[in-house]
Amino acid sequence: MTKKISISEGFKGEEAIALPLDILQMQKLLPAKKNLFITHIGYYPEARYHLRNRDQGCNEHILIYCSEGMGWVTHENRTVHLSADTYYLIPAGEAHSYGSRDSNPWSIYWLHFKGEDSGLVQSLKGKPLALKNTGPQSKKHSLDLFHNIYENLKFGYHAETLDYISFTLLYFLASLKYQEHYLRNSRLNSENIMNKCIAIMKENLEKKLTLQELANLVGYSSSHLTRLFTEKMNSSPMTYYNRIRLEQACQYLKYSSYKIKEIAFKLGYFDPYHFSRSFNKEMGITPKIYRQQYYIPTDQINQ
Repeated sequence: MTKKISISEGFKGEEAIALPLDILQMQKLLPAKKNLFITHIGYYPEARYHLRNRDQGCNEHILIYCSEGMGWVTHENRTVHLSADTYYLIPAGEAHSYGSRDSNPWSIYWLHFKGEDSGLVQSLKGKPLALKNTGPQSKKHSLDLFHNIYENLKFGYHAETLDYISFTLLYFLASLKYQEHYLRNSRLNSENIMNKCIAIMKENLEKKLTLQELANLVGYSSSHLTRLFTEKMNSSPMTYYNRIRLEQACQYLKYSSYKIKEIAFKLGYFDPYHFSRSFNKEMGITPKIYRQQYYIPTDQINQ
């Protein structure tokens, strides 16, 4: 009989952070000590043959979010099946096992956490929690908080960072319990971030703004901002930025007397040839032809 393969970790493309013991001890001294705090956090993509058995439970609470595929959790003498966009919370000290379906392996975001129980653990435990679909982006909003926690931990374990993460974790759990309230606020926040990004882009049309600079200005990681922007605008930030630079180029070509090479340099292009290629690719004609067709002399404007 062939022995069934099982893997607890080490999946291709996985990401994980385990906080050092001295940092976990430091957590108890922070102002947020009465709140919950992260001990481990990570992501397992397409985790085929994933399996964990803990007859004595775990020292930490465990939250699993299945983003794709399917898996299962055995807890409290029953087995529940998780599919895409479903959470499950296992309290510390309670026996359990969980794993991925062989035929359609899950991709999971997961975190372990400790701390004095805020009441949220008991209210969320032991049941699969499906994210409510109240709009095309709704299933991604709670994960924004997960990514925010993960990205902050990547930058180190400063006391202020740990304090912030502790409060964010509490907010993250609350976003699962009170989804309608959270999604209402998240839609507004998402719109505000997009408006701020576009305003920054327009303020920097004459400078070659990079994705990292834009992300820093709005306080997000570049990968997180790209995901949010693409979901909202159906375009990556840099594609959108280049588009509005070319829209400004059209304005210059149509209404100003700047030479084409001057327009190129004003909009941060390496040289006039690079500008012409980009313009032609987006507009279907060269800057020279565009000017010949649409240029309006200054003395005719507003007439």
